[in-house]
Amino acid sequence: MRNVRNMSYEEIAEDLGLSIGTVKSRINRAREALRELMGEEFRG
Repeated sequence: MRNVRNMSYEEIAEDLGLSIGTVKSRINRAREALRELMGEEFRG
């Protein structure tokens, strides 16, 4: 939602009925998991 639909954290939180902190945490964990799957060459 954040990257594909360009939604703000606030919009995502409202749509999903979650706190902004939860949304940020889940997005961060998803990004970390993706980095692990993609390998070292994609680490910034």
